[in-house]
Amino acid sequence: MNGTIEVQNLKKHIGEKVILGGFDLVVPSGSIVALFGPNGCGKTTFMQILSRLVMADSGQSIIHGFNKRKFSYISQQYRETLLPWKTNLENIAFPLVLAGEDQEIIKKKVSEIVELFESPIPMNGYPYQLSGGEQQILVCMRALITRPEVICIDEAFSALDYENGLRLRMHLQTYWMKYHPTILAITHNPEEAVHLAERILVLSKNPMRVIASVDNTLPYPRTIDTIKSELFHKVKDQVLSAFVRVTHV
Repeated sequence: MNGTIEVQNLKKHIGEKVILGGFDLVVPSGSIVALFGPNGCGKTTFMQILSRLVMADSGQSIIHGFNKRKFSYISQQYRETLLPWKTNLENIAFPLVLAGEDQEIIKKKVSEIVELFESPIPMNGYPYQLSGGEQQILVCMRALITRPEVICIDEAFSALDYENGLRLRMHLQTYWMKYHPTILAITHNPEEAVHLAERILVLSKNPMRVIASVDNTLPYPRTIDTIKSELFHKVKDQVLSAFVRVTHV
């Protein structure tokens, strides 16, 4: 099915270091899956391979029905992807401009995404005038403006304070509930993983492999009350227990 991510026997070396030694993964179309694992285990390298930014040594990484205009990758280096000479509105609209969309359609889609994110960001201002958290929100709005069918997120919340990170996860949930893209998210924060994902895959150290798959049946939308719930903490404890077995904390 279009939007399904399928990875088979993926291998990658960097120098003498084995990053991926035969990694397998399936992310069903329209689902949200989080990858949670120790720093340096290969999560970002894997995401770059999936996003066609880095070549694997061998194996397959397939996004069924792949269309580069319907794929978004939100990296940790978000500041480097913003265009400082363009206004915030022009940054959001840029993918649509590149695609040759009509100006009226661009205006409508920008208005819709700004409304969905309830963004207070001044559209006539510039990225350098924004805080780091606001810049990340701007990048996320731009990433979603094309209504992608597949979204890969690499530590998108890591530079945000708790309030902005929580708000951004809630906006992503709202977007997902409306359009149902496939979302694969990397995080080093178990609360983020449980708040966002339907399934959390706990990863080993190098070479990276899945050592636990934790299903998360918490209903959407997941609010502050969800985070305080007994089931939320039960799922989080399962994720942390698997993580401790890997890291020996």
